[in-house]
Amino acid sequence: MRDPYGQALSALAGFAGEGRFGSGMPLVITSLAHELGLSPTPVREALARLAGEGLVEHWPGRGYFAPSLAATDVAELYDYHQRLVLWAIDLPPVASVEFVKAPNGSLLERLEQVFACVTARSGNRILIRTHRLAAARLRPIRLVEAAAAPLEPEQVAGLEGLLKTGRALEFRAALVRYHEDRMSASISIANAMRRSDESIERI
Repeated sequence: MRDPYGQALSALAGFAGEGRFGSGMPLVITSLAHELGLSPTPVREALARLAGEGLVEHWPGRGYFAPSLAATDVAELYDYHQRLVLWAIDLPPVASVEFVKAPNGSLLERLEQVFACVTARSGNRILIRTHRLAAARLRPIRLVEAAAAPLEPEQVAGLEGLLKTGRALEFRAALVRYHEDRMSASISIANAMRRSDESIERI
């Protein structure tokens, strides 16, 4: 059975997560509907849902836009993500979720898998969902990080190893270092996003 709203929501969430929408880019409902082969109504409903989740912005009277992130926004998103994962670490694990390293995953996919595993072990459904949304909001930022604060393979492998071997205190310290590195590079990351958006606009 065809579900136009579900199709629109899945596609637009994917576009946002892939960093397809440049910072502050207007999201034209009719154009998106045409591209997706849908009517404007499910696209509008999907954008409203994504706006409620913070993946896009809604400016009353003007429409929907991709988030326009300043350096402070980048730093605060990383701080928020860090606090969620630390909260998950501090909760007694109730779900038996074995960490299995993705054999062919990119560094970003492997990193996201580490954090998703930690939150999944908490068994707290609200925390798991909130973390999933925070990770989705961070994904476009992480996609342009390579220009400003590239992930080191050793850093990701270290987090994976510490999680897999259950070395909680060392994992916690490595987690904090990762986020502090990103927060300290927030200006460079925001500038890299701006340059990326400018190159998109020239296409």
